[in-house]
Amino acid sequence: MNRLLLLCLLFPLQACTSLTIRDAATNAYVPIQTGSFELHQEVSFPSERTRIFFQDGTIVTAINEFKPHCQLEINPLRETVQQVRPDRFEIIRVSTRTDQVVMTQPVQLAAVRMGGSMLFGKSDGGVSRHMQVYLFRLHSERQPQVRQLNCGGAFDDPGLAEWPTLQDIARARSTAQAPRHAD
Repeated sequence: MNRLLLLCLLFPLQACTSLTIRDAATNAYVPIQTGSFELHQEVSFPSERTRIFFQDGTIVTAINEFKPHCQLEINPLRETVQQVRPDRFEIIRVSTRTDQVVMTQPVQLAAVRMGGSMLFGKSDGGVSRHMQVYLFRLHSERQPQVRQLNCGGAFDDPGLAEWPTLQDIARARSTAQAPRHAD
């Protein structure tokens, strides 16, 4: 009971700490609460799409989820191609999330459970993978349709999934400059 109380007391303190990102060049963690994201070249969003993906220095139609990548999001969804011009976007908020994918076995119409297999953590035989993601909320007076830049690390086992570093994000992006922290 004391451990639960201690965890409940510590949780609000974690929410007050500033969010950081690792700079692999110095192995230091730098704050990313403020800064900017620069788009150096015009990019096109296909009709009926609100996201484009950056990976390995190019814009791609599908990502390899086992490598770092980023996606730029816009609003609203339109039936025509949309363009985003080069610009400097203010990062107005940074948050994080963990994406989870569970790869399950083929669908079974019926199954028999023997004994207490659920007690030992065996539920559906699926393998879980996690991806750590930074969400950079963006703002530009000139292009208010640009909403967010999401940058994720690689899918990995839950205990091994890592956050993307500044360098991972820089390698993933194409015609953009990675988010920068305030000096």
